[in-house]
Amino acid sequence: MKSPEQPQPPGRHLILTVCGNGLGTSLFLKNTLEQVLDTWGWSPFLTVEATDTISARGRASESVAILTSGEIARTLGDVGVPVRVVENFTSTAELDAALRDLYDV
Repeated sequence: MKSPEQPQPPGRHLILTVCGNGLGTSLFLKNTLEQVLDTWGWSPFLTVEATDTISARGRASESVAILTSGEIARTLGDVGVPVRVVENFTSTAELDAALRDLYDV
């Protein structure tokens, strides 16, 4: 008798944080977002990667969302996933609200 397969855990979601070069503000945003995920207990389920605009266009289909500034969001245009504009990259309250909107919680 064949044993039933164990259900596989869902894959980790990827969220991209984006700035012009992938080295400055996107890292601040990544760190702040990871703080919120830790608070929620969601860190095991999401991966956050800081990246540049060109790479974000290429990797958008792998992600569930992109978080960035208004200027970069306009540069990216429609990439097929939600793009959320963040005003204050160090505000846990703003990122908490963005995640609640993205995940409808």
